[in-house]
Amino acid sequence: MSSFRLPVLALASLIAFPCLALAGPFDATRTTLRNGMQVVLSPDSLATTVDVALWFPAGSRHERAGQQGLALLAAQAAFRNAATDVLAPLEAVGGTGALVTTADYTSFSATVPADAFAGALAFLAERAPGRTTTATDLATERAAIRDERARAERTPVQRALARLWAATWPGHAYARIGALPDAGSDKLTPADVDAWRRTRLAPSAAVLTVSGAFDPTAALAAVRERFESRPRVTVSAVAPVVPRAPQRATERMDVPVRLCLVGWRAPGVGDADAAALELLAAWLGGSPRARLGRALVEDWKLAVTAQAGLVSQQEGSLLWTLAVVAPDADSSAVESTLLDAVAGVARTAPEAFEVERARRQVESALGFASQTSRQRGQAIGEGERLVGADAAARRLAALRAVTGADLQRVAARVLVPASRATLWVMPASDGGAR
Repeated sequence: MSSFRLPVLALASLIAFPCLALAGPFDATRTTLRNGMQVVLSPDSLATTVDVALWFPAGSRHERAGQQGLALLAAQAAFRNAATDVLAPLEAVGGTGALVTTADYTSFSATVPADAFAGALAFLAERAPGRTTTATDLATERAAIRDERARAERTPVQRALARLWAATWPGHAYARIGALPDAGSDKLTPADVDAWRRTRLAPSAAVLTVSGAFDPTAALAAVRERFESRPRVTVSAVAPVVPRAPQRATERMDVPVRLCLVGWRAPGVGDADAAALELLAAWLGGSPRARLGRALVEDWKLAVTAQAGLVSQQEGSLLWTLAVVAPDADSSAVESTLLDAVAGVARTAPEAFEVERARRQVESALGFASQTSRQRGQAIGEGERLVGADAAARRLAALRAVTGADLQRVAARVLVPASRATLWVMPASDGGAR
C-alpha cells in the first residue's frame, strides 16, 4: 500500500494553532447542514489545487478509562477503510491525502488538482465512518502502529519536549503529547473501534473545510449530496480532567550536552490571553536576540543557544523554554538565570519596539505557513474545530492588538511556580557535567 505516515504525536506537528496566517486567505463562508455537519468554504482564485478535509472531535483527550489508544486505532482503521493501497485513488489524479490524530481532534484530508474535487470528496465520504472493522483490520492497525514505534525518528529536542509535556501535564491526556504512538490495550475489540467510528467519526459531528481552487456554489451542492442525508449522531461530552501538579525530572538521553527545559502550564487556544501568550513566547525566545538568548548566551555565556515557544491545545497549552547548556556551565546558574530572565517580564513590561519585533516574527512565520491550499485548510480547520467560527482571522486581529502591558500581565498570570515543570536532560555518558 502507499505509505501514509502514522500520526506520531510529535510536537512539531502539534502546534495546535500557530499555523494561522494573514486575513485574506481565511475569508470563508459557513453553512450548517440539516444533520448538523458544519461546512466552511474558503475559495482562492490564485490556487491550482483544492484541499478538502474532515475535522472530528475525536482525540486521545476524549478516550475514557480503558480506552487509551482507541482514537488512533479507530482513525487509522477508518482512513485505511480496508484498502490495500489507501492513497491510490488520490495519487491517480496527482493528489495526496493525510491522516492526523492529536489529543483534541482527528482529521482526514485530500489535496488534489482543482478538477478532481469530486474524487476527493468521495474519498472522504467513504471513510466517515467507513466500513465495519474486522479482527483482521484491527490486527493490521496494531501492527502498523508497532512498526511506527520501531522506526520513529525523533530528535533529542523532540523527545525532551515530549517528556516536558509529561512533567507539566501529569494525569491528563496532554501528558502523552509527543510520545510514541500507542497501539492500545489488547482488550480493545473491533466493536469498540466501530462504536467510536459511528459516533466521533460521524459526518454530523464533523467540520468539513474546502480551501483552494473551487466554485463555492457547486462545491456546497456536492457536499450536500454526499453528506446531508447521513444521520445526525450525538457525541457525548467528556468531563474535563484536572491534571496533577507539575513535576521536576531528570532524564538521560543520547545527547552530547546538557539540556535545561522549563515549561509552564498555560490556558488553551480559545483563552482571551492566547494571542498575548504567543507573543510572550516569541519575545522570550523566538530569535537569538530575544530575552533568553541575550541573558543565557550573550551576557552570561551559560548556554550555546536558548529558545522558547508555545504549543497550544484546546484545554491548555505549554509555554516552554530550552537552553542548550555550555560545557563548563554550572547547572544551578543556568536554571536560576533562565528563571530570572523569564520572571523579569512580570516586573517590567517590554518596550513597544520589542513587542513589535516579536509580532513581526510571528506574523512572518504564519504567512509562510499558509501559502498552499493544504496549509490554509489546516489553519481554518484547526481554528473551527478548537475555537469556533472565523477563529483564524480573529487570531491575527488579536495578535495585532497585544501591547507590552498585556505581556506583563499574562506573564504574571502564567509564569508562576505552581504551573512550572523543570526537566534536565543529561548525556547518557556524563563526563562530569555539573
